[in-house]
Amino acid sequence: MTLPLQGIKVIDMSQVYFGPGGAVYLADQGADVIKIETIRGDAMRHRYTTPYLTQWNMSKPFLSLNRNKKSISLDIRTDEGKKIVSQLCETADVFILNMRPGTEKQFELDFESLFKSNPKLIYVSISGFGSEGPDASLPGYDIVLQAKSGVLSLRKFPDGTPVPYPIMFSDMSGCMSLSYSVMLALWEREKTGKGQKIECSLFNQALAMQMQQLIWIENDQGSLPGNAPSAMASCYECFDDKWIAIVVMESNQWAGLCRVLDIEHLIDDPDYSSYENRVKNASDLAELFRAIFPTKNSDYWIDKLNYEGIPCSIVQERDDLLDDAQVISNKMIATDIHPKVGNVSYVMPPFKMSQHDYIESARLPAPLLGEHTKEILKDLGYHDEEIQSFLDRNIVNENIE
Repeated sequence: MTLPLQGIKVIDMSQVYFGPGGAVYLADQGADVIKIETIRGDAMRHRYTTPYLTQWNMSKPFLSLNRNKKSISLDIRTDEGKKIVSQLCETADVFILNMRPGTEKQFELDFESLFKSNPKLIYVSISGFGSEGPDASLPGYDIVLQAKSGVLSLRKFPDGTPVPYPIMFSDMSGCMSLSYSVMLALWEREKTGKGQKIECSLFNQALAMQMQQLIWIENDQGSLPGNAPSAMASCYECFDDKWIAIVVMESNQWAGLCRVLDIEHLIDDPDYSSYENRVKNASDLAELFRAIFPTKNSDYWIDKLNYEGIPCSIVQERDDLLDDAQVISNKMIATDIHPKVGNVSYVMPPFKMSQHDYIESARLPAPLLGEHTKEILKDLGYHDEEIQSFLDRNIVNENIE
Protein backbone atom coordinates (compact mmCIF):
# COMPACT_ATOMS: atom_id res chain seq x y z
CA MET A 1 0.00 0.00 0.00
CA THR A 2 1.35 3.42 -1.00
CA LEU A 3 1.23 5.97 1.80
CA PRO A 4 1.15 9.78 1.35
CA LEU A 5 4.73 10.41 2.53
CA GLN A 6 6.41 7.44 0.91
CA GLY A 7 9.80 8.55 -0.41
CA ILE A 8 10.30 11.27 2.22
CA LYS A 9 13.39 10.70 4.39
CA VAL A 10 13.38 12.05 7.94
CA ILE A 11 16.29 12.13 10.39
CA ASP A 12 14.91 12.25 13.92
CA MET A 13 17.59 13.32 16.40
CA SER A 14 15.14 14.42 19.08
CA GLN A 15 14.27 12.87 22.42
CA VAL A 16 11.34 12.43 24.81
CA TYR A 17 7.95 13.61 23.40
CA PHE A 18 7.71 16.67 21.13
CA GLY A 19 10.19 15.70 18.39
CA PRO A 20 9.72 11.92 18.41
CA GLY A 21 5.94 12.38 18.38
CA GLY A 22 6.11 14.74 15.42
CA ALA A 23 8.38 12.30 13.60
CA VAL A 24 6.06 9.38 14.31
CA TYR A 25 3.14 11.20 12.66
CA LEU A 26 5.33 11.52 9.55
CA ALA A 27 6.44 7.89 9.85
CA ASP A 28 2.85 6.68 10.16
CA GLN A 29 2.12 8.23 6.78
CA GLY A 30 4.99 6.42 5.06
CA ALA A 31 8.07 8.60 5.67
CA ASP A 32 11.34 6.70 6.08
CA VAL A 33 12.42 7.82 9.56
CA ILE A 34 15.88 7.16 10.96
CA LYS A 35 16.13 7.81 14.68
CA ILE A 36 19.59 8.91 15.82
CA GLU A 37 20.16 8.02 19.46
CA THR A 38 23.05 8.48 21.85
CA ILE A 39 25.03 5.45 22.98
CA ARG A 40 22.71 5.23 26.01
CA GLY A 41 19.64 5.89 23.90
CA ASP A 42 16.67 8.25 23.95
CA ALA A 43 15.95 9.29 27.54
CA MET A 44 12.39 8.04 27.07
CA ARG A 45 13.68 4.46 26.85
CA HIS A 46 14.51 4.65 30.55
CA ARG A 47 11.50 6.56 31.94
CA TYR A 48 8.09 5.21 32.90
CA THR A 49 9.35 1.73 32.20
CA THR A 50 8.61 -1.56 33.98
CA PRO A 51 10.79 -4.52 34.98
CA TYR A 52 9.36 -6.41 32.01
CA LEU A 53 10.24 -3.69 29.49
CA THR A 54 13.61 -2.70 31.00
CA GLN A 55 15.29 -5.81 29.59
CA TRP A 56 14.87 -4.33 26.08
CA ASN A 57 15.53 -0.68 27.01
CA MET A 58 11.89 0.04 26.31
CA SER A 59 9.10 1.99 27.99
CA LYS A 60 5.43 2.31 27.13
CA PRO A 61 5.77 5.89 25.82
CA PHE A 62 8.80 4.93 23.74
CA LEU A 63 6.91 2.08 22.05
CA SER A 64 4.19 4.47 20.91
CA LEU A 65 6.35 7.48 19.99
CA ASN A 66 8.90 5.53 17.96
CA ARG A 67 6.99 3.01 15.91
CA ASN A 68 7.81 2.93 12.19
CA LYS A 69 11.39 4.11 12.79
CA LYS A 70 14.87 2.63 12.43
CA SER A 71 17.46 3.28 15.13
CA ILE A 72 21.14 4.10 14.87
CA SER A 73 23.05 4.65 18.11
CA LEU A 74 26.19 6.80 17.99
CA ASP A 75 28.36 9.28 19.88
CA ILE A 76 28.09 12.72 18.28
CA ARG A 77 30.95 13.98 20.46
CA THR A 78 33.35 12.13 18.17
CA ASP A 79 34.43 13.33 14.74
CA GLU A 80 33.18 10.09 13.22
CA GLY A 81 29.78 10.49 14.87
CA LYS A 82 29.42 14.06 13.60
CA LYS A 83 30.37 12.92 10.11
CA ILE A 84 27.75 10.14 10.11
CA VAL A 85 24.98 12.57 11.09
CA SER A 86 26.13 15.02 8.42
CA GLN A 87 26.12 12.27 5.80
CA LEU A 88 22.60 11.22 6.74
CA CYS A 89 21.40 14.82 6.42
CA GLU A 90 22.95 15.21 2.96
CA THR A 91 20.24 13.01 1.45
CA ALA A 92 17.45 13.75 3.95
CA ASP A 93 14.30 15.77 3.40
CA VAL A 94 13.75 16.59 7.08
CA PHE A 95 16.04 16.84 10.12
CA ILE A 96 14.50 17.14 13.61
CA LEU A 97 16.60 18.23 16.58
CA ASN A 98 15.86 19.31 20.14
CA MET A 99 18.84 20.95 21.83
CA ARG A 100 19.08 24.14 23.82
CA PRO A 101 19.64 27.00 21.33
CA GLY A 102 23.33 27.37 20.54
CA THR A 103 24.30 23.84 21.60
CA GLU A 104 23.85 22.48 18.09
CA LYS A 105 26.81 24.56 16.85
CA GLN A 106 29.16 22.64 19.15
CA PHE A 107 28.35 19.50 17.17
CA GLU A 108 28.27 21.20 13.76
CA LEU A 109 24.55 20.44 13.53
CA ASP A 110 23.36 24.02 13.09
CA PHE A 111 21.09 24.93 10.21
CA GLU A 112 23.74 26.89 8.32
CA SER A 113 26.23 24.00 8.33
CA LEU A 114 23.78 21.35 7.19
CA PHE A 115 22.03 23.65 4.70
CA LYS A 116 25.31 24.20 2.81
CA SER A 117 25.50 20.54 1.84
CA ASN A 118 21.75 20.10 1.40
CA PRO A 119 19.88 23.31 0.43
CA LYS A 120 16.62 21.33 0.19
CA LEU A 121 16.72 20.26 3.84
CA ILE A 122 13.78 21.06 6.13
CA TYR A 123 15.50 21.71 9.47
CA VAL A 124 13.29 21.55 12.58
CA SER A 125 14.65 23.03 15.81
CA ILE A 126 12.75 22.40 19.06
CA SER A 127 13.45 24.33 22.25
CA GLY A 128 11.81 24.95 25.58
CA PHE A 129 11.34 28.70 25.39
CA GLY A 130 12.27 29.80 21.87
CA SER A 131 15.61 30.76 20.32
CA GLU A 132 15.64 34.38 21.52
CA GLY A 133 15.21 36.18 24.83
CA PRO A 134 16.48 35.77 28.41
CA ASP A 135 15.11 32.23 28.83
CA ALA A 136 16.37 30.85 25.50
CA SER A 137 19.12 28.69 27.03
CA LEU A 138 17.02 27.30 29.88
CA PRO A 139 15.86 23.66 29.95
CA GLY A 140 12.15 23.23 29.43
CA TYR A 141 9.69 20.48 30.32
CA ASP A 142 5.95 20.47 29.84
CA ILE A 143 5.00 21.14 33.46
CA VAL A 144 7.49 24.02 33.66
CA LEU A 145 5.81 25.53 30.61
CA GLN A 146 2.37 24.94 32.11
CA ALA A 147 3.58 27.26 34.88
CA LYS A 148 5.26 29.80 32.58
CA SER A 149 2.28 30.03 30.22
CA GLY A 150 -0.36 30.63 32.90
CA VAL A 151 -2.04 27.25 32.52
CA LEU A 152 -1.33 26.22 36.12
CA SER A 153 -3.04 29.36 37.40
CA LEU A 154 -6.35 27.88 36.20
CA ARG A 155 -6.20 24.61 38.14
CA LYS A 156 -5.68 24.70 41.90
CA PHE A 157 -6.51 22.83 45.06
CA PRO A 158 -8.79 24.68 47.53
CA ASP A 159 -5.70 25.91 49.40
CA GLY A 160 -4.40 27.56 46.22
CA THR A 161 -1.77 24.96 45.33
CA PRO A 162 -1.47 24.72 41.49
CA VAL A 163 -2.17 21.25 40.10
CA PRO A 164 -0.12 20.23 37.03
CA TYR A 165 -1.94 18.49 34.22
CA PRO A 166 -0.62 14.90 33.94
CA ILE A 167 -1.18 14.96 30.17
CA MET A 168 1.81 16.69 28.58
CA PHE A 169 -0.43 18.85 26.45
CA SER A 170 2.29 21.17 25.07
CA ASP A 171 4.42 18.21 24.02
CA MET A 172 1.58 16.14 22.63
CA SER A 173 -0.10 18.97 20.73
CA GLY A 174 3.38 20.04 19.64
CA CYS A 175 3.79 16.71 17.87
CA MET A 176 0.90 17.62 15.61
CA SER A 177 2.07 21.21 15.09
CA LEU A 178 5.53 19.97 14.18
CA SER A 179 4.23 17.57 11.55
CA TYR A 180 1.95 20.31 10.21
CA SER A 181 4.84 22.77 9.90
CA VAL A 182 6.96 20.15 8.14
CA MET A 183 4.19 19.55 5.60
CA LEU A 184 3.95 23.31 4.96
CA ALA A 185 7.71 23.48 4.37
CA LEU A 186 7.65 20.45 2.09
CA TRP A 187 4.80 21.99 0.10
CA GLU A 188 6.65 25.29 -0.21
CA ARG A 189 9.77 23.42 -1.31
CA GLU A 190 7.74 21.93 -4.14
CA LYS A 191 7.25 25.47 -5.44
CA THR A 192 10.65 27.02 -4.63
CA GLY A 193 13.05 24.08 -4.58
CA LYS A 194 14.48 25.37 -1.30
CA GLY A 195 14.47 24.01 2.23
CA GLN A 196 14.20 26.14 5.34
CA LYS A 197 14.48 26.22 9.10
CA ILE A 198 11.45 25.69 11.35
CA GLU A 199 11.54 26.74 15.00
CA CYS A 200 9.16 25.21 17.54
CA SER A 201 9.04 25.63 21.31
CA LEU A 202 7.12 24.23 24.23
CA PHE A 203 6.37 27.76 25.44
CA ASN A 204 4.85 28.85 22.14
CA GLN A 205 2.87 25.62 22.01
CA ALA A 206 1.51 26.17 25.53
CA LEU A 207 0.31 29.61 24.44
CA ALA A 208 -1.19 28.25 21.23
CA MET A 209 -3.20 25.72 23.23
CA GLN A 210 -4.91 28.69 24.92
CA MET A 211 -5.74 30.44 21.65
CA GLN A 212 -9.40 30.96 22.51
CA GLN A 213 -8.60 32.20 26.01
CA LEU A 214 -5.57 34.45 25.63
CA ILE A 215 -7.40 37.41 24.15
CA TRP A 216 -6.69 40.94 25.37
CA ILE A 217 -8.71 43.90 24.11
CA GLU A 218 -7.44 47.40 24.82
CA ASN A 219 -10.63 49.00 26.10
CA ASP A 220 -12.21 45.87 27.61
CA GLN A 221 -11.55 45.39 31.31
CA GLY A 222 -13.20 41.96 31.53
CA SER A 223 -11.22 38.93 32.68
CA LEU A 224 -9.76 36.48 30.20
CA PRO A 225 -12.16 33.76 29.02
CA GLY A 226 -11.96 30.62 31.10
CA ASN A 227 -10.79 32.31 34.29
CA ALA A 228 -14.09 32.03 36.14
CA PRO A 229 -15.26 28.61 37.41
CA SER A 230 -18.32 27.29 35.62
CA ALA A 231 -20.91 24.95 37.07
CA MET A 232 -22.04 24.39 33.50
CA ALA A 233 -18.82 22.71 32.42
CA SER A 234 -17.94 20.51 35.32
CA CYS A 235 -18.14 17.03 36.87
CA TYR A 236 -20.67 15.72 39.38
CA GLU A 237 -20.75 12.58 41.50
CA CYS A 238 -23.75 10.28 41.22
CA PHE A 239 -25.43 7.79 43.57
CA ASP A 240 -23.31 4.88 42.29
CA ASP A 241 -20.08 6.79 43.12
CA LYS A 242 -19.40 7.39 39.44
CA TRP A 243 -18.80 10.87 38.07
CA ILE A 244 -20.29 12.43 34.98
CA ALA A 245 -19.12 15.49 33.05
CA ILE A 246 -21.57 17.94 31.52
CA VAL A 247 -21.22 21.01 29.30
CA VAL A 248 -24.14 23.41 28.98
CA MET A 249 -23.48 26.45 26.82
CA GLU A 250 -26.64 27.26 24.87
CA SER A 251 -30.09 28.31 26.07
CA ASN A 252 -31.73 25.15 24.74
CA GLN A 253 -29.16 23.06 26.61
CA TRP A 254 -29.88 24.99 29.82
CA ALA A 255 -33.60 24.38 29.38
CA GLY A 256 -32.94 20.68 28.77
CA LEU A 257 -30.78 20.40 31.90
CA CYS A 258 -33.49 22.02 33.97
CA ARG A 259 -35.99 19.44 32.71
CA VAL A 260 -33.61 16.57 33.48
CA LEU A 261 -32.97 17.83 37.02
CA ASP A 262 -36.62 18.73 37.60
CA ILE A 263 -35.86 22.41 38.18
CA GLU A 264 -37.85 23.81 35.26
CA HIS A 265 -38.79 26.86 37.30
CA LEU A 266 -35.20 28.11 36.77
CA ILE A 267 -35.34 28.06 32.95
CA ASP A 268 -36.46 31.66 32.71
CA ASP A 269 -35.11 32.85 36.04
CA PRO A 270 -33.23 36.09 35.26
CA ASP A 271 -30.32 34.98 37.47
CA TYR A 272 -29.69 32.00 35.15
CA SER A 273 -31.47 32.67 31.85
CA SER A 274 -28.31 33.86 30.06
CA TYR A 275 -24.90 32.20 29.81
CA GLU A 276 -23.23 35.24 31.37
CA ASN A 277 -25.55 35.13 34.40
CA ARG A 278 -25.03 31.39 34.81
CA VAL A 279 -21.28 32.01 34.94
CA LYS A 280 -21.80 34.88 37.39
CA ASN A 281 -23.86 32.62 39.67
CA ALA A 282 -21.75 29.51 39.17
CA SER A 283 -21.28 28.84 42.88
CA ASP A 284 -25.03 28.70 43.56
CA LEU A 285 -25.65 26.41 40.60
CA ALA A 286 -22.79 24.10 41.51
CA GLU A 287 -24.16 23.71 45.02
CA LEU A 288 -27.60 22.89 43.61
CA PHE A 289 -26.26 20.34 41.13
CA ARG A 290 -24.09 18.68 43.77
CA ALA A 291 -27.25 18.05 45.78
CA ILE A 292 -29.30 16.61 42.88
CA PHE A 293 -26.91 14.34 40.94
CA PRO A 294 -26.15 12.04 43.91
CA THR A 295 -29.84 11.06 44.07
CA LYS A 296 -29.63 8.82 40.98
CA ASN A 297 -27.15 6.46 39.32
CA SER A 298 -24.91 7.75 36.54
CA ASP A 299 -26.63 5.63 33.86
CA TYR A 300 -29.96 7.25 34.71
CA TRP A 301 -28.54 10.75 34.30
CA ILE A 302 -26.62 9.90 31.10
CA ASP A 303 -29.79 8.55 29.44
CA LYS A 304 -31.78 11.64 30.42
CA LEU A 305 -29.03 14.05 29.38
CA ASN A 306 -28.52 12.35 26.02
CA TYR A 307 -32.27 12.47 25.37
CA GLU A 308 -32.17 16.24 25.86
CA GLY A 309 -29.10 16.58 23.63
CA ILE A 310 -26.84 17.77 26.43
CA PRO A 311 -23.11 17.00 25.94
CA CYS A 312 -22.10 14.59 28.70
CA SER A 313 -20.04 11.52 29.52
CA ILE A 314 -19.16 9.15 32.31
CA VAL A 315 -15.70 9.98 33.65
CA GLN A 316 -14.10 6.88 32.24
CA GLU A 317 -10.99 5.13 33.51
CA ARG A 318 -8.26 5.02 30.86
CA ASP A 319 -7.90 1.25 31.18
CA ASP A 320 -11.50 0.93 29.97
CA LEU A 321 -10.79 2.56 26.61
CA LEU A 322 -9.75 -0.69 24.93
CA ASP A 323 -13.31 -1.96 25.47
CA ASP A 324 -15.07 1.30 24.62
CA ALA A 325 -17.59 0.67 21.83
CA GLN A 326 -16.97 4.05 20.24
CA VAL A 327 -13.21 3.52 20.19
CA ILE A 328 -13.64 0.07 18.67
CA SER A 329 -16.19 1.19 16.06
CA ASN A 330 -13.90 3.94 14.79
CA LYS A 331 -10.66 1.94 15.10
CA MET A 332 -9.00 4.59 17.22
CA ILE A 333 -6.61 2.13 18.88
CA ALA A 334 -4.57 -0.49 17.02
CA THR A 335 -2.83 -3.59 18.34
CA ASP A 336 0.46 -4.84 16.91
CA ILE A 337 2.80 -7.66 17.81
CA HIS A 338 6.23 -6.41 18.85
CA PRO A 339 8.85 -9.14 18.27
CA LYS A 340 10.25 -8.70 21.80
CA VAL A 341 7.52 -7.13 23.89
CA GLY A 342 4.45 -8.95 22.54
CA ASN A 343 1.08 -7.32 21.85
CA VAL A 344 1.19 -3.53 21.98
CA SER A 345 -1.96 -1.40 21.72
CA TYR A 346 -1.65 2.30 20.98
CA VAL A 347 -3.53 5.24 19.56
CA MET A 348 -3.15 5.63 15.81
CA PRO A 349 -3.27 8.95 13.87
CA PRO A 350 -6.44 10.91 14.78
CA PHE A 351 -7.74 11.14 11.22
CA LYS A 352 -8.63 8.97 8.22
CA MET A 353 -8.10 9.66 4.52
CA SER A 354 -10.55 8.40 1.92
CA GLN A 355 -7.84 7.81 -0.71
CA HIS A 356 -5.85 5.54 1.59
CA ASP A 357 -6.60 2.40 3.51
CA TYR A 358 -6.97 2.87 7.23
CA ILE A 359 -3.61 2.52 8.98
CA GLU A 360 -4.38 -0.29 11.38
CA SER A 361 -0.86 -1.32 12.29
CA ALA A 362 2.71 -0.08 12.32
CA ARG A 363 4.96 -0.99 9.41
CA LEU A 364 7.87 -1.30 11.86
CA PRO A 365 7.81 -1.87 15.63
CA ALA A 366 9.61 0.59 17.90
CA PRO A 367 13.30 -0.29 17.42
CA LEU A 368 15.76 -1.70 19.89
CA LEU A 369 18.60 0.69 20.67
CA GLY A 370 20.88 0.77 17.64
CA GLU A 371 18.97 -2.09 16.02
CA HIS A 372 19.62 -0.74 12.51
CA THR A 373 23.08 0.74 13.06
CA LYS A 374 24.90 -1.59 10.68
CA GLU A 375 22.18 -1.39 8.04
CA ILE A 376 22.21 2.42 8.05
CA LEU A 377 26.00 2.65 7.97
CA LYS A 378 26.21 0.19 5.07
CA ASP A 379 23.67 2.31 3.17
CA LEU A 380 26.05 5.25 3.68
CA GLY A 381 28.87 3.22 2.10
CA TYR A 382 30.79 2.07 5.18
CA HIS A 383 32.49 -1.34 4.99
CA ASP A 384 32.24 -4.08 7.59
CA GLU A 385 35.76 -3.38 8.87
CA GLU A 386 35.00 0.32 9.40
CA ILE A 387 31.74 -0.47 11.17
CA GLN A 388 33.42 -2.98 13.45
CA SER A 389 36.07 -0.39 14.28
CA PHE A 390 33.32 2.06 15.24
CA LEU A 391 31.73 -0.60 17.45
CA ASP A 392 35.03 -1.50 19.09
CA ARG A 393 35.72 2.17 19.92
CA ASN A 394 32.17 2.78 21.19
CA ILE A 395 31.52 5.37 18.48
CA VAL A 396 28.37 3.48 17.54
CA ASN A 397 26.24 0.95 19.36
CA GLU A 398 24.26 -2.02 18.09
CA ASN A 399 21.58 -4.13 19.72
CA ILE A 400 21.09 -7.41 17.90
CA GLU A 401 19.29 -9.41 20.60
